[in-house]
Amino acid sequence: MDFIEIISGQIILEFLGASVRFLYLNLRCLLNDDDFTTFSSIWSPTGSNKKKEGNSSLNHMVGVIFFGTLIFLLIIFNT
Repeated sequence: MDFIEIISGQIILEFLGASVRFLYLNLRCLLNDDDFTTFSSIWSPTGSNKKKEGNSSLNHMVGVIFFGTLIFLLIIFNT
């Protein structure tokens, strides 16, 4: 059971990080008239395994930072 929870937690954090990066890149796109970035290019890019691992770790890092910030704000505003 713990193995399933670890795997699902990593997937949820990576999806959360990819969602935050997607919103950030496309909001920046609206402000600067850049090209639109698809979610699939952030979630699972095509290319080498090194690029996929780098993107996965970046999504995971952004997800942890966003989730930690959310928990921190919940603690501050609920006390």
